[in-house]
Amino acid sequence: MLSRLWNRLRGYERLKERADHLFLAGDFERARLGYAKARSLVSDGDHRALALDSLIQSCERQRVEAPKLPSIADADELDELIAPVVEDLFELAIAEKPTPRAESYRILGPSFRAGYVALLQGRAEKAVQLFEKAASDAPSSFVVHLELARSLSLVGDLTRSRAALDVADRLSPDDEEARLLSAAVSIELGRFQDARARLVPLIERGTPEPEVRFLIGKALAGLGRVDEALSQFRETVSAEPHFHEAYFEAGRLLQERGDVEAAFQLWNRASNLAPDDVRYNRELASLVLANRFDEEAGLAACDRLMVVDEESRWQYLQWIAELYIRRGWKREARDPLRKALELLPRERRRERHVIEELLSSIQNT
Repeated sequence: MLSRLWNRLRGYERLKERADHLFLAGDFERARLGYAKARSLVSDGDHRALALDSLIQSCERQRVEAPKLPSIADADELDELIAPVVEDLFELAIAEKPTPRAESYRILGPSFRAGYVALLQGRAEKAVQLFEKAASDAPSSFVVHLELARSLSLVGDLTRSRAALDVADRLSPDDEEARLLSAAVSIELGRFQDARARLVPLIERGTPEPEVRFLIGKALAGLGRVDEALSQFRETVSAEPHFHEAYFEAGRLLQERGDVEAAFQLWNRASNLAPDDVRYNRELASLVLANRFDEEAGLAACDRLMVVDEESRWQYLQWIAELYIRRGWKREARDPLRKALELLPRERRRERHVIEELLSSIQNT
């Protein structure tokens, strides 16, 4: 949940994040296409539009002029990290931030800059090391502690992330981004009342961002206040129809209530909005298998899972076969079952027996 929350959980951010990773890897053509898709989701007057236009132009220039960019993962020494190319990547990374926040990032030293690029490259552990050094160099910087908390959360060290956020909160108690991150960490730690308390002031300011509503919904769900949580999730998707996490969480609550039909509809929506999310697709496929819902939705979820979760392909092939059989396509079910047996590790004897029994039952049909 957290990684999606911190990228604001919307179609724009998802496309932007993916394009950033492609850019950092030196795949400028695919990065350009990703930025172009993200650009199509924002209006010309949006402050992000100018940054995206700049990124698209940079991709076009780099595709022609530059060699493949080195990854921070390949460099061990800070001196190696602070190369001109890293400086360029840092500037691109903060280009869409509001000017005052961008300046607060820009004035920090090389450790912070390298850490921020490492974070964008998905090197959270490396980012932690660099941000810790930056925090020792600039202990009174709010953004250093904010990004340190973010990277600590991504490596699963929520306790230390909470401590870094406490420092950030003392330095800038009214910052909305810090409150959102702090609430998300509190939810992961099971501190639902604390999370809600951190978010209520943002609601009281009026017209809160969709992610504020979403996190309050998560906190309320954790407190067992299901109807209020569902109301917050409805408000979330009303303001941001592409907020797939809200559809999924609402569906989870409804499933727990026994309304599996509503859960199916919401999980199907979430999976279509975020087709590479393993959790959404697994839950959707499992729900279809357990109930008499549209097999096409289950098959589509399995197809997506075959691409994004290759380690469990044998299971998805079995699910595909089971959905085929339910449709009466027993002959067509044989091939995926045979492929599942080929992929299934030998030590998974119980699962192998189940698949073999299923294949045997349709062998002569």
